[in-house]
Amino acid sequence: MNVQRRLLPGISALAAFEAVARLGSFTAAAQELDLTQGAVSRQIRLLEDQFGRRLFERDSRNVRLSAAGEIYA
Repeated sequence: MNVQRRLLPGISALAAFEAVARLGSFTAAAQELDLTQGAVSRQIRLLEDQFGRRLFERDSRNVRLSAAGEIYA
């Protein structure tokens, strides 16, 4: 059973993914979720590690879903 649980993302990671995808910003997602930007980044990193794919394309000002992120969304 523990193996199956590790395959499923946690609800906080899913909430972070949804908020970042919708708002296009880690900072805005953190504010909406009442978390730090670092906490949101960690949740997204956990998802990306779990799926073995980058879910977002990032540059200095923008965050947008990657091709894998679009599929996951």
